[in-house]
Amino acid sequence: MSSKSEILALAFGALLILVTFGDAHIFRFVGNLDTIFGHAFWPALDTFYPLATIVIFLLYGWVKGNGLKFDAMTALLLLSFVTVLILVEIDDFAQVLNVTLVLSRAYWTVMMWVYPIYSGFAFFLFGKTHEKTRTV
Repeated sequence: MSSKSEILALAFGALLILVTFGDAHIFRFVGNLDTIFGHAFWPALDTFYPLATIVIFLLYGWVKGNGLKFDAMTALLLLSFVTVLILVEIDDFAQVLNVTLVLSRAYWTVMMWVYPIYSGFAFFLFGKTHEKTRTV
């Protein structure tokens, strides 16, 4: 693994933590990492974290494959990753759209497990898929 891909993997892992624990959905004392720079910056961080996660996801595939190449597998991985990201950020989308959305603790408990596990799996598989199709 090149040092670029290792740095991207580390950045992606940090972003997984920041997105997963960005809000305190289950317990008041677990979460709210979107306010680490103060409450004035949380709207910006709620936007930055998901966008940065998608950018790092794509960059990792690009670095592993010397460019991005999309086929059915890579498109499915990207689409499924973005879908899971939307599901974990749905409360923030609702807030921006001024829609009242109250999801249960069970939903957030499931998403706090599904999002980081599936996203990590999709991230490395996306890179591996690009690695296999690498042109020499």
